[in-house]
Amino acid sequence: MDEDMNVGELLKETAEENQTRKILEILNECKDLAEAKERVKALLNK
Repeated sequence: MDEDMNVGELLKETAEENQTRKILEILNECKDLAEAKERVKALLNK
C-alpha cells in the first residue's frame, strides 16, 4: 500500500512540475502580461 501511495505522490508531483513548465513556456513566449494571463487561463480551461 505504501508503494502505491508513493507512486501516486510521484505522479502528482510530476504532473505539477509539467504544468509549471508549460506556464513558464507560455510566459517566455508572450509579449506582455495580459497575453500571458489569457493563455494560462486557456490552459486551465482545457
